[in-house]
Amino acid sequence: MIGYIQGRIVASEAQRVIVLTTHGLGYEVYVPTAHLPGKDVTLFISHVIREDAQTLFGFNSLEEKRLFELLVEVNGVGPKTAFGLIAHLGHSGVIQAITMENANMLKEAPGIGKKSADQIILSLRDKMAKLTGNVPAMTIKATAKDTQSRQLMNETLQACQELGYKEQFVLPVMNKLLQDKTYKSSEELLKSLLRELR
Repeated sequence: MIGYIQGRIVASEAQRVIVLTTHGLGYEVYVPTAHLPGKDVTLFISHVIREDAQTLFGFNSLEEKRLFELLVEVNGVGPKTAFGLIAHLGHSGVIQAITMENANMLKEAPGIGKKSADQIILSLRDKMAKLTGNVPAMTIKATAKDTQSRQLMNETLQACQELGYKEQFVLPVMNKLLQDKTYKSSEELLKSLLRELR
């Protein structure tokens, strides 16, 4: 099993690269973020073996790789769906969506419907504490243990979505605001958010 690749990108297209190692081997790897040809990379690899194919999914961190492998274990979620979810929302976005039990956010990713989103949340919400990664610990704690905080965040995210803002752009700003101050209502949080986003 291949678990790690270090080399130079010799070819690149949308979410797929060929990495040439120092031993002269070139590996085709799916990657969630764009990489330019000529760039040196180190990737943590999830090597998926099926009867008809072997596929390499590469991630910038071990945490991303572990999240991908947890997602693949969920009933009804295949490697390409799990990969698409991380590529669309990012590592911290996926963790926050699951922790806040925000199925609508998960459904923004290609290939994720309501049933899949609900199944992901049900299967993984209790495992997210191990994968906090870049997500602020305070937000994870609040959303995981405090129903009122979770509701406030979800209501604010829904309002932002109705105004045309994407969750993945709103969440980092919301995290910063919640670290600096306690908000009593979603309206109060929304006003502060909109001031920051404009």
